[in-house]
Amino acid sequence: MNSIRAFLAEIIDYAGLFPPASLPMGAVVSNYAEYLSGPDSDLLGRLVVPAARLTEFAEAARDFLPRRNGSAPWRLSVLVGDQTEADARSILEFNSTHLEGSHSGLAVCDSVEMHARQAGDVARAAAYLPGSFRMFFEIEPDGGHAPLIREVALQKAAAKIRTGGVTEAAFPASARVVQFIAECHRASVPFKATAGLHHLIRSHYPLTYEPQSPCATMFGYLNLFFSAAFIRKGMHEDEARMLLEEQSPGAFDITDDGASWRGHVLSNTDMQETRAHFALSFGSCSFREPVDEARALRLI
Repeated sequence: MNSIRAFLAEIIDYAGLFPPASLPMGAVVSNYAEYLSGPDSDLLGRLVVPAARLTEFAEAARDFLPRRNGSAPWRLSVLVGDQTEADARSILEFNSTHLEGSHSGLAVCDSVEMHARQAGDVARAAAYLPGSFRMFFEIEPDGGHAPLIREVALQKAAAKIRTGGVTEAAFPASARVVQFIAECHRASVPFKATAGLHHLIRSHYPLTYEPQSPCATMFGYLNLFFSAAFIRKGMHEDEARMLLEEQSPGAFDITDDGASWRGHVLSNTDMQETRAHFALSFGSCSFREPVDEARALRLI
């Protein structure tokens, strides 16, 4: 496996239920099953499902989930809403009915995602779920996120940043994204990203899949994850922002020994440790789009 393919392993959490794709549950389940058995399954992470739709998911996935003892269960990352306690019960009940030997098929919710808006949100939410769950707390990259990130660190949880949406206003400033990543690094908090990361390299793209969709400048997932790797290695935030805003594919040099951007070098170890311990994944309503763009540039 080449260095970039290893760097991208399990990087995409498939979120086809969400905009701009907004696919029905049946289509999302069918797609995920196809991706799991396809040639790029090594790049596929968890399936993202709201807690309020777990029953709907179970019904749609009944004929797709593995049942043979020893099979790997489908892994879900579940979005928890404002009814944290009720959603936590739904998650625990779902897991209990999809254990090995269950007629419902094998699946496990082992990752949960929720908002943290003010002090105390993280500790209150964490109290409802066992420590075996990886908890991601979405924090607004508004410049005042440091106290919440420190609270996430105290709970040994992870952070989450929203990097776009279906309107231009949904995209945070590059400097805010870099500040968020740097603060996570200082607090030793891993993170994931979501939204607006369908594309490999930053550029101007349509915001939705509609024929007359407006366009905006969108972050590239390679820019974002390389920025995280370089920040982890000690890059100054000003340079990391320039990397995040890089729009030339030719500025990136990727070999079997690692990668570089305009003279800054990452070893394979730098890349692997970033993905294992820091920049964990990103949620995307498309799996094929980010994968196909990497293949078009002959990175995988």
